[in-house]
Amino acid sequence: MVSDKSHIQEQLYFLLFHKWKYIIVIIRSIFSKKPNVTKINKTVYVAREKDKTWIFGAKVRRLSRYSSLNADTYYHNKLRNLPNADAYYYIYQNYFCRCLRSTPSIVTKKNIVMFTHPTWSKKYSKTHVVWCLNKADYVICLNSAIKSYLINIGVHPDKLKIIHIGVSSSFFHSHKRGVGNIGFCSNFSPRKNPDLIFNLVKHMPDRTFYLIGNNWESYEKFEELSVLPNFRYHTGLPYESYPDLYNEIDVFVSPSLLEGGPVPILEAMMSNCVPVASKTGFCPDVIRHGENGFLFEIDADYLEVIQLIEKAFLLKKNIRNTVLEHTWENCSKKIDDLFLA
Repeated sequence: MVSDKSHIQEQLYFLLFHKWKYIIVIIRSIFSKKPNVTKINKTVYVAREKDKTWIFGAKVRRLSRYSSLNADTYYHNKLRNLPNADAYYYIYQNYFCRCLRSTPSIVTKKNIVMFTHPTWSKKYSKTHVVWCLNKADYVICLNSAIKSYLINIGVHPDKLKIIHIGVSSSFFHSHKRGVGNIGFCSNFSPRKNPDLIFNLVKHMPDRTFYLIGNNWESYEKFEELSVLPNFRYHTGLPYESYPDLYNEIDVFVSPSLLEGGPVPILEAMMSNCVPVASKTGFCPDVIRHGENGFLFEIDADYLEVIQLIEKAFLLKKNIRNTVLEHTWENCSKKIDDLFLA
């Protein structure tokens, strides 16, 4: 009953504060300009200005670079005044919602949206985002679980396509394992399971841990974590420096409670690190437990994960060879095919 009431409140809020604005601008756009796009001459990959030095920025640069179409990237603080193009790719679902309202003419163009993971808020509620996604031509799901989830909440099934996001096989190069270090890569968020990271570092004093990411100062136990002698925090780094850090790592741990990717798993595996990951996102799709990495349940305790990490150090397999199909070139080609469909 409470769930039904919350859903009605969510729909009402969307109707009063957002939906009517979208409808007005879309109607104006359609009646003022109706281009007939029969050929894709120009595509634009959209992200925000502050994404430039983070993973989203790297994604749009690489996807556009490997596209066979005339493709470019666009970064903006407010995601307004999009450059004119025949087609657009949005690296995050909320960016499409913003652009749909600020540049309504995109409704007459080809729009592909990547849905990373559910991140509902009052402004970008489930009702709000689903309504917008149904205005796109295609929605990229990073794994099969996300596709099923989106169908269940109302996104039209024919719009959904599963594409595991790519990684560069030349930018991330293989290295010989043997230094004994362990790594993580993420910005701070409760869904990144920070307590598990803390317990791993604290209870494995003979292993050195590298944490690549930002905003971990917001973690309530960061002060205690930061003074542990086996902990190395790398923050504010340009994406171009990531390969060197992955090459300092033998085992890469992804402890998240919720993920769409996570892309760092592919980056680490392409660098020949052994993954130890929670069963989130596409991890169960790319990791074969005991063969090219290890998987654990999201509620696993640190003692169970420690056992898997120690097993990972014993694995001799060439991990890179198991993910070579997941390159930016292959990913970009799949997206090009959707633009041209």
